[in-house]
Amino acid sequence: MAEYCVAARKETGQQGNIDCILEPLSLPECPISAAPSEGVLAVPCIFCEQLYKVEEKDGILKHMIIQHKLVIADVKLIANFRRYVFYWKKRFNEQPIADFCTVIKTNSTAPVEEQENYFLLCDVLPEDRILREELQQERLREILEQQHFERNCLNIHRLCMFCDEEFKGNRSVLFNHMNKEHAFNVGLPDNIVYCNEFLDVLQKKMDSLQCFYCEKSFRDKNTLKDHMRKKQHRRINAKNQEYDRFYIINYLELGKSWEEVQSEDDRDLVDNNEEVWSDWEENPNSVVCLFCEKQADSTEKLVFHMKDNHQFDLHKIKIDLGKYVFVMKIG
Repeated sequence: MAEYCVAARKETGQQGNIDCILEPLSLPECPISAAPSEGVLAVPCIFCEQLYKVEEKDGILKHMIIQHKLVIADVKLIANFRRYVFYWKKRFNEQPIADFCTVIKTNSTAPVEEQENYFLLCDVLPEDRILREELQQERLREILEQQHFERNCLNIHRLCMFCDEEFKGNRSVLFNHMNKEHAFNVGLPDNIVYCNEFLDVLQKKMDSLQCFYCEKSFRDKNTLKDHMRKKQHRRINAKNQEYDRFYIINYLELGKSWEEVQSEDDRDLVDNNEEVWSDWEENPNSVVCLFCEKQADSTEKLVFHMKDNHQFDLHKIKIDLGKYVFVMKIG
């Protein structure tokens, strides 16, 4: 991961009291937010005509920091970086950059000629926040359309990566086979998007003799299969962000991973359950009748109930049969 440090500070007005307001800027090498269709397109610098490939995001960010003193916050959360850049390129041509960005003065205690101004573009600005949200919603619509297409597509033609059995038709047939026959579960097929790319990634790992879960490499396929079976590694590692773009849940909310979305859902369920079941308190030591739903807090009470209501005298049966036979009969 490329890291470019901008030592930006803001003077508070009191001599010697300076607040650091910008941390080192970490620029992701392979952000998952880049859409697959953008791979062959170019991204222009917001200020000049310098062009970069979409996959060279580090390059354009570094260029804008060094040459134009612009820092874009939370780049990895921008759903469509190319469109984001084009939008602000147009806006900066219409109005001064200081109208949109936080101005950060560096080396504020140094002589004036050594001081520099950096510009921070972030979603604190309502216009920027709205733009990011619109790009996120647009991407979500595209993803859902792709998911709908794949869900109904009957043209898949692939081999099982475990046994080489051939499958044609809907993707669910292959996923269900791998789950049932090989205990390889990637979740519900309907929750997966870009299915062919996903399977290509998995097949490449299998061909490279690499474990899906721990990513260790092995000398042959049999050793790999043995490892995955014994270690229960016939699954993908949910912590591995390489797989994030293949699951719908990662596109649902701006800036939140599947873990954060899922934990929020769990908290909601806990809160709701506390309200719904607050008046339901069971006795953990209750005993249930052998014949009906009657419960009692002691065995003696239940014995009397069964004798009176079901003509079943447990004590008498125990004496008549003997303890060992009694246990077998009741069991």
